[in-house]
Amino acid sequence: MDEEWIDDTDVRRRAGVTFVSATVANDRSTPQVVRLRSRIDGPVWSPGLGDRTAPEWSDDVWEATIQPDRRRGIGFASPAEPVETPLEVVSVTRAEGGRAGTEEVLADLAAWSPPSDLLAEDP
Repeated sequence: MDEEWIDDTDVRRRAGVTFVSATVANDRSTPQVVRLRSRIDGPVWSPGLGDRTAPEWSDDVWEATIQPDRRRGIGFASPAEPVETPLEVVSVTRAEGGRAGTEEVLADLAAWSPPSDLLAEDP
């Protein structure tokens, strides 16, 4: 599979942990579902959202819809030793309907909480 989707890969090893970060870019004119797999020979520690794993991750596979002319960051850690090419493109397919799925939209949102004045009791 073509590796042109992955930009700016950075691999660092600190305190017995390998940290991988990269950018995924969609230069096409339609939304694309991109699937990447870790090539590191060991467990993948994906980023968490509180006590939950980020929805793009399933074991060592990352999948997300990338909108046209957009870039998306990806990162993970592992106790295993680093490798020269830590990510491989598993597949790239045109997104059905041209819109991101609910999980992708929610993953793009920062932590949210309602404004405090919304929760204030009526006098």
